[in-house]
Amino acid sequence: MNYDQFSGKDDLINQILIRQGILISEKIIIKIDHQPDYEISEYKREQDADYYFYNSWKFKNKFNSVFDISVSQNHIFHFDNFNDLSNNYNIPFNIGSECDFLLDVLKKDSDALFVYGFGIETDNFTIHNVRIKAIDNLKGRVYYDGSFTGSSYEIDPLDWGIYSILDISACPIEIDDKPFYNSLLAESYLLLKERKYKLSYFLLYSAFESFVNFELGKGDEEGRLKDKLNELFCLKFPNLGIHQIYTSVITFFDKYNLDRNVIAHGRNRVEIDEEMVEKSFIFVLTLISSYLLNSSKFDDLYTRITN
Repeated sequence: MNYDQFSGKDDLINQILIRQGILISEKIIIKIDHQPDYEISEYKREQDADYYFYNSWKFKNKFNSVFDISVSQNHIFHFDNFNDLSNNYNIPFNIGSECDFLLDVLKKDSDALFVYGFGIETDNFTIHNVRIKAIDNLKGRVYYDGSFTGSSYEIDPLDWGIYSILDISACPIEIDDKPFYNSLLAESYLLLKERKYKLSYFLLYSAFESFVNFELGKGDEEGRLKDKLNELFCLKFPNLGIHQIYTSVITFFDKYNLDRNVIAHGRNRVEIDEEMVEKSFIFVLTLISSYLLNSSKFDDLYTRITN
């Protein structure tokens, strides 16, 4: 495998970030607050009506930041359903931990929530589309909206609730325990997802520089980044001339460094788009993962990343 083949692998950026513990991709379950927005939906008491809701879920103590999130499934569960699931799957259930409990069940049986729940309707109540509207990483909240058909009796139920399965890509809260360049990589990736390409590109370079200085232990010493990078790799790979990854990738460094300096000093206008940032991410992450995973060949590196 050469660099073109390696860099063309599907989802490569995410795979490397996951391997380095900068990104986690998983399913979570949250309870939906379907309290209506009465500025949009008229309250009709006992009469069945369509209601719109717009609420949020707080993730501040669960993730450092959220990159992507989407709704996969919605399920209605009655209190009795939790007891049935607990008995049938031998999983302890405690009131107040419904979401974690359902996730444990889901891991055992992907069909269990369909079998034991009510789907998206019960009696006179039907939940319609629940959609992610916005991610606010400063406030640590994900905002969602949706609608339902029902009466006042279903607005604040005591014995049942709506639970959504979400697919989430996020930065783990433990990122702050890692060397600082990991946080910079996460911030750069977040800016990429937010389409702030110049900021992402610039911060990516800072992350790369931070990585080299940290691993070399020469953060306070002056010197060209390329020279420091070469020194760093020579210390771990004495026969650097036969290092397939380094010799293939280092040729892109000068262009990458030049573009970064142009952006930093504002000398000329540089168009930074998504493709350019993604290519730069692959360049940086390839070198970082090659060093950290002690790998000199693309085939071996890809195996270590994906296993």
